[in-house]
Amino acid sequence: MTDQGKDFPTFILNWLEGKHHILNQEEQVRALTFLENRYELDPCNELVARGLVRLYTETGENEMAKHIGRSFLTMNGYNKEILTELALSYMNTDEMDTYFSLVRYFTEEEEKQVETDTKQSNHNVIPFPKKLVTKAQRENWTRLPVAEQLEFLQKIRLESIEPFVESFKTVLEDNAASPFVQSILFELLQEQKINQLFEVRKLGLQGEFNPIDVSFLGEDAFANEVLSLLKERLESENPTLLEQLLQTVQHHAFMLYPFTFEPRDAALWKDAYLLFASDLYGAFLDIEPTRELNEALSFIRNLEEHQQNYLL
Repeated sequence: MTDQGKDFPTFILNWLEGKHHILNQEEQVRALTFLENRYELDPCNELVARGLVRLYTETGENEMAKHIGRSFLTMNGYNKEILTELALSYMNTDEMDTYFSLVRYFTEEEEKQVETDTKQSNHNVIPFPKKLVTKAQRENWTRLPVAEQLEFLQKIRLESIEPFVESFKTVLEDNAASPFVQSILFELLQEQKINQLFEVRKLGLQGEFNPIDVSFLGEDAFANEVLSLLKERLESENPTLLEQLLQTVQHHAFMLYPFTFEPRDAALWKDAYLLFASDLYGAFLDIEPTRELNEALSFIRNLEEHQQNYLL
């Protein structure tokens, strides 16, 4: 941790370092007070801005998260950590196109700055690579950073994807590829009604899928049944927690796509997500853990870890 966080409370540092998945409600209040006070004194502190973006996102204040993140980037330029934190805020508000444009803009600004610094320097420094032309992007898109891959895929949505099917096939078979990129790829194959089997390897899972035989993202009846059961349980009891869990399930379903939750027992996954919340808030202790529940809970934790690792 840098000197920027030397006087931070330990629980905030642990949270920012990923040692805790999420803060409980009492810790959220303490962290928000601390970070907002520090932000007033030093809005250019990366740890403060990163903490606020993450905390606002976790509490459903996505517009505040985006405001803090954009302000920091405007004042300080490209910052991978801030852009990574912002991804979930834009995903929550269904504005990933805007997010990809934001990433592209600040990446290009960083390239321009590096090129300027290189020209002004008398040292023998290798220049920063220039922006790829469209032809090069088409031929080498799989070598781009994840955020640029996602932006590229958005740009070709209205084109015929026939020239890219073989490269799509390669990425879908690569278990090391970003699951977000793989999900968008499969969605494009669905939209253009590509009728052939594709092997998909992601998140340790493996299977064969024909895009025309798979429900569109967001239309999976089983995932929607899990969401409905969570609503029944929490809508009156804890609507704030419900909102967080609904977002979590939707994010996980997006990562899994075209796979879904297995076994297909909606009540099991409802309880597993409640137990996941129990780890964070100490609630729902009336749920008796079973071997199946523990396996489902372990799977959820694994998805949560992958979600942070693959955002950018």
